[in-house]
Amino acid sequence: MLNKFMFEQTNLPLLHKGLDTYALRQKASAHNIANVNTHGFRRMEVQFEDELRKALKIDRGVTGSRTDENHLKIGAGRLDEVEPVPYMPDDPDQHSGINNVDIDNEMVRLAKAQLCFDFASQMSKRTFSGLRSSIRGEVSS
Repeated sequence: MLNKFMFEQTNLPLLHKGLDTYALRQKASAHNIANVNTHGFRRMEVQFEDELRKALKIDRGVTGSRTDENHLKIGAGRLDEVEPVPYMPDDPDQHSGINNVDIDNEMVRLAKAQLCFDFASQMSKRTFSGLRSSIRGEVSS
């Protein structure tokens, strides 16, 4: 019962998805930065927010159920089905002359992912602290 409450009635599942996404974005940016001088390298990004918006949308429109894992998804997915997806954007511009990595943009993406990860981590800590206080019967001020 406590498990059901923690993972269905709190923001922990969303924070968990966020932490996974920001960690993957940090890895993608670090990989891009490490290959800034590699001829023909194509940078990676991580897609997450668009699918998350669809999954959190109240009016889900048309939905369908999948009876086989090979079937296509119909309509918006559920939150537990939304995962961060690394991809290579179609960006033919050669920022550095040898590939499409712009070191300044990558450093900004890396810093943003770190700040977002830190925020989600602190929010998770606060959520667990609140749950701990509730279990102990402590009154919050």
